[in-house]
Amino acid sequence: MARTPSPTIARAPAGGRGSPNRRVRRWLSGELRDLRPAIARGTARCRADRYRKHFTAFAHACLLLFHGLGATASLRQSYAAFGLCTGLVALSGLGVAPAAPAAPAGDDEERLGVSYSQFAASNSSRPALFLSEVVPALLRRLRQLGGAGDLPYPLELCLLDSTFVRLGAELAGRWLPAALPHEKRGVLIQVQYRPALDLPDHVVVLPTPTNDCLGLDAAVLDDADRLTDLAGQTLVFDLGYYSHRRFQRLRAAGVHWVVPLKAQAQATTDAVRPVQPAFPGWAPARITVLADRRVTLGSANNRAGAVLAGVRVVTAEVLPQPAADRRGAPPQRYTLLTDRWDLAAADVVQLYLWRWQIELFFKWLKQHLHLDRLLGYSANAVHLSVWLALILHLLVTLAARAAGLARRTPTLLARLRLLLPLLTPADLLDPPTLPHQLPLPFLFPDPAPPATPPPPT
Repeated sequence: MARTPSPTIARAPAGGRGSPNRRVRRWLSGELRDLRPAIARGTARCRADRYRKHFTAFAHACLLLFHGLGATASLRQSYAAFGLCTGLVALSGLGVAPAAPAAPAGDDEERLGVSYSQFAASNSSRPALFLSEVVPALLRRLRQLGGAGDLPYPLELCLLDSTFVRLGAELAGRWLPAALPHEKRGVLIQVQYRPALDLPDHVVVLPTPTNDCLGLDAAVLDDADRLTDLAGQTLVFDLGYYSHRRFQRLRAAGVHWVVPLKAQAQATTDAVRPVQPAFPGWAPARITVLADRRVTLGSANNRAGAVLAGVRVVTAEVLPQPAADRRGAPPQRYTLLTDRWDLAAADVVQLYLWRWQIELFFKWLKQHLHLDRLLGYSANAVHLSVWLALILHLLVTLAARAAGLARRTPTLLARLRLLLPLLTPADLLDPPTLPHQLPLPFLFPDPAPPATPPPPT
């Protein structure tokens, strides 16, 4: 069998103008060091280091972070290239390999304290919960920093949706229902996303086929603490979560919602409200409100549903974005159901239009953080892949906040990928001498040198 070539990572000359700024490296190394206490708490919680003397959970996390931040195409290539990142090798404690026969001539792989087969098997055998404490720790830090202030989304806006990740039929057949057709073999990753902070508040991994309403139960309605935390917030979701009984439970808990009205839903108009103008500055030219009604939703004869009195139905026509308009896209008509009476009708429509931000978040996870490149095909490896993608997203978001950017970008992710193999053992093992929340200077041009004053005459 042909041997997978080891990827090469270009190194900048030490001390040259092209080398990364020392402060940037200090920032990144400080973030990596700060993960150790959270990983230790998660490891103790699920006993992830039980019967593992050499390959600890922290070393496993270092390999996973290198794989996630790197641009390699496979787990094997990431393992082969890990030895080139001397800083992470020293931090993980994998720099000294156990006694083994001499490597064959021409073998250019770096020797590590763990074999590739052990690394790959650990993705299925080590409980994925060992990374579970990292996400809350990063979320707390990001919430303390707050939003960047340049994003237009209200802080109380929460988006709820799910994305599908396909699994191989042969490899996933042991834990997914065997009767599933090939195109439905996979998992649904349901995310509650807050666009004002660019943060996922809650994530649930569900096997398919799972009804979205059951995902809403698992994520919100059956969790009393989460339901309390969402009081006063506005959940925006699509028709997959449509359920009158669940809307009633949300309203009873003080959680607002905006959702499209089902075409076959029975809605009795109680009053017709005058159409209000859009809030200034919220693109009123795109949104034309056609009707604003107070309705009673549902039928008393439907035992499986619920009757909702005093809810609001807004009908509006929305023009396409300029790029879509140039392609000839027609205007879209929306009929939205909500319990928000304190907003103008156009503002209710705008809340639903912002739901597209969660689709962009899913695209970011899959296209740039490679969520769909799973670490394995067992249930544990799938959960570990989700934890890893969320941690990478939070790290990049933290870098954007430290740099004063409105949000994370693919360019920022590419910069961090270039910096990672350039970290040295001194960067990661020495005590930090600079706070790692300073702005990242590589995002900004170097200041011009002060002008030399003219000599006295």
